[in-house]
Amino acid sequence: MGFFGGYENAGPGINPNAPKKAPFFRFWELLWRNLGKILTLNLIYTCYHAPLLFSLIVFMETSNKLTIPFTIALLVLQLLLEGPIIAGCTKALRLIVLDKPCAVYDEFKEGFSKNFGVSFLTVLIDTLIAASVYSGFHIYPMLAEQSDSKLFYVAFGLNIAVGLIVLFMNFYILPLQVATKLSKKSVFKNAFMLAFLSPKACFITLGGTVLMLAIAVGLMLISGYLMFLLAFFPAAFIGYLVMFVNYPVIQKYVIRPYYEETGEPNPEEDEIIPEEERIFTDRGGTETPVKKSKNKGKTIS
Repeated sequence: MGFFGGYENAGPGINPNAPKKAPFFRFWELLWRNLGKILTLNLIYTCYHAPLLFSLIVFMETSNKLTIPFTIALLVLQLLLEGPIIAGCTKALRLIVLDKPCAVYDEFKEGFSKNFGVSFLTVLIDTLIAASVYSGFHIYPMLAEQSDSKLFYVAFGLNIAVGLIVLFMNFYILPLQVATKLSKKSVFKNAFMLAFLSPKACFITLGGTVLMLAIAVGLMLISGYLMFLLAFFPAAFIGYLVMFVNYPVIQKYVIRPYYEETGEPNPEEDEIIPEEERIFTDRGGTETPVKKSKNKGKTIS
C-alpha cells in the first residue's frame, strides 16, 4: 500500500536465476509463503476426522447397549478413511514443496479418490505392524526375565528395528504413489530401498515430527482451551516436513533417473527455453532501479 516506500518507483525485481537458498532457510521461506494453504490443509484434515471425534463423544457421553458397537463402527470408518486422507494431503503438499500452484482442496480431493486403494492398504498394514511391534515391546522383555535367556532381547531389538524401518518406509510410500505411476508392489519395494538409502533424512524427519508433537501436547497441557489449535496444527506441518525432507530423495533416486533414461521432459523441473526461441527475457534482479525525479516540471494551463 506504499506506507513504507515509494511503490511508484520501479525496483530491480527478483532474479529468476538466483541460486536457491540453503535447505534450512528454504524450508522456512516456503512455509511462510504457503502458511495459509498449510493451515487450510490442516483444517481439511481435521474435518475428515469427524468419525474419530464422534466415536470419542459416543464412548464418553453415552452408556447403553449401542455405545460399544457404534463406537467401533465409527473407528472402523475412520480407519477406512485414514489412508485416503493422508494421500490427499500428500498430493497437495507435494505441489507446495515443489513451489508450484496449488488449489488445496481440489488437489486433496483428487489425491483422496485416486489413491484410495493403496492408501487404505498402507494404513491397514501399518496398523497390524504397529500392533505387533507394540506387543513385542512388552512381551519380549517379560519373556527374557522369565526364561533368563538373552535371545529374547535380540528379538526385542529386531522388533524395534522392524518398527523403525516400517516407519521410515511410510515417509516414502504415499509420496511415491502420488508422484509416480508405479505398481503397488514397486511402490513398497522402492519405499523399502529408500528407507535404507536415506537414514539421515529419515531421522531428521522423525526428530522434527517428535518436536512438533511435543509442542502440540505442551500447548494442551498449558490449557485445555488450546485444543482448538489441533484444527490448524500439527498434522499438515508434519506432512510438510516429511515432503520437504524426504521428497528430494524420491526425486534423486526415482524420478530424475526415469526421465534421464527415457529422455522425456521432467514435469517437476522448469523447462529451459533456448535464447533464440524466447519471446522476452526476464531481467528481474539485474535492472537498475528507476528513481522518480523530485523536480517538478512546468505545466501549461
